[in-house]
Amino acid sequence: MNSVKTLKIIAISLAAVLIMLGGYWAYTTYIAKDNKQTSGADIYTCPMHPQIVQDRPGQCPICGMDLVKKSELDKEEQDSGHDLGNSDIHSVKLSPSQQVLANVQTEIVKTRIFAGEKTFNGYVKINEKNFAHISTAVGGKIVNMYVNFEGQQVSKGQPVMEIYSPELVSTQKEYLLALNNYAQVKKSGNVIAIEQAQSLVDASKRRLLQWEMTPGQIAELENSGTVRNTMTQYSKYSGIITKKYVHVGHWAMAGEDIYDIADMSNIWVIASIYESDVKLITKGQSVDIYSASYPDELIRAKINFVNPVFNMESRTLEVRIDVSNRDLKLKPDMYVKVKINTFASQTIAVPKNAVIRTGDHNIVYIEKEKGIFEPREVQISYEQDGYYAVVSGLNEGDKVVSSGGFLIDSETQIQAGFQSGHEQHNIKENKDGLKINPDQDIMKDMDKKNKSEHKH
Repeated sequence: MNSVKTLKIIAISLAAVLIMLGGYWAYTTYIAKDNKQTSGADIYTCPMHPQIVQDRPGQCPICGMDLVKKSELDKEEQDSGHDLGNSDIHSVKLSPSQQVLANVQTEIVKTRIFAGEKTFNGYVKINEKNFAHISTAVGGKIVNMYVNFEGQQVSKGQPVMEIYSPELVSTQKEYLLALNNYAQVKKSGNVIAIEQAQSLVDASKRRLLQWEMTPGQIAELENSGTVRNTMTQYSKYSGIITKKYVHVGHWAMAGEDIYDIADMSNIWVIASIYESDVKLITKGQSVDIYSASYPDELIRAKINFVNPVFNMESRTLEVRIDVSNRDLKLKPDMYVKVKINTFASQTIAVPKNAVIRTGDHNIVYIEKEKGIFEPREVQISYEQDGYYAVVSGLNEGDKVVSSGGFLIDSETQIQAGFQSGHEQHNIKENKDGLKINPDQDIMKDMDKKNKSEHKH
């Protein structure tokens, strides 16, 4: 029994020794070998999160930033002081981790198209080319009116009124007599008499036409031989009745206006241009017209007339725009807003966030070399869609800082005392006249703060 127990103990001891020998062999064969290979290979880490370390390129699982070689990062950290080599004293150098902390982003300067717009007040007006009067061609009494109210739609050839005119009655009689006389003289064969009779017929017919009897009415008179006491007058125009002047029973003089009529399928929009904006307006400019009655509808047109006379009372200049109004939605005297494309230009541009505006100066930072940022003073003009048009100070292709410029600007002032219009507090001058505070370094302070947070 004791011998069996002894054999079991010996077997267990041998098994334990074999396991230890196997583990040692595996460690020396694989783990130690891998460690030796890893120690000789490149180590990659995240500038933002230095606790992330691996032996191959990739992305940080925390922030998604590309991993960089730890050896290069250490070297850049050592060289990220204020030694800028041959760079301008106003430049500042930032390591990759400092750029991440400052959220530095760059953008290539490119050419953009800028289009300017200004909005003015306007109103709808009847196109004077489409405005007309319906009047009496001959004096007489209006005995019937077929158009009875303003705003009524009238078509060309539509009857508008019936008039009794003694002159028209007598002229009809003269015409019938002239026709009978011509028929009698024609039988005689006397050429001279026939010509005279024909001239009387023609003269009477011309008067009837001038008094706006239609050819059909004259033909009816010839066929019936009966004089009509009243005559129906027809409209020569299509449009809307904008004014009715008289009523039934009115004795009208020859040429007196009875209706005003306007074709509103094409109207005018009159825009009032402020005195300060007159220089921006020219004939042919494109405009967008908006009405409060139809806020979701846009009407596009062009300026076709600029009034040469300035309005002294309103201190504005009126411009005229022809607008198609087929649906008759726009009514006379309706107020509208007129947006005019005042200019269009193509120039280099920078993001709005890239410009540090200080009142007297406009500063941007460009990446002169990798990690080296230099300030540039620029002149800007108009702004549109988040970009400034640059007049001078930059060239197409420059790499401008579009984000993090304020922190770079602060670091620049601390490192080199560059005056970009900001107030300088708690700083002293050195012997070269540069204002430097050697006890302060924003980017290094941020670096230290970030690393201390990771340790905790």
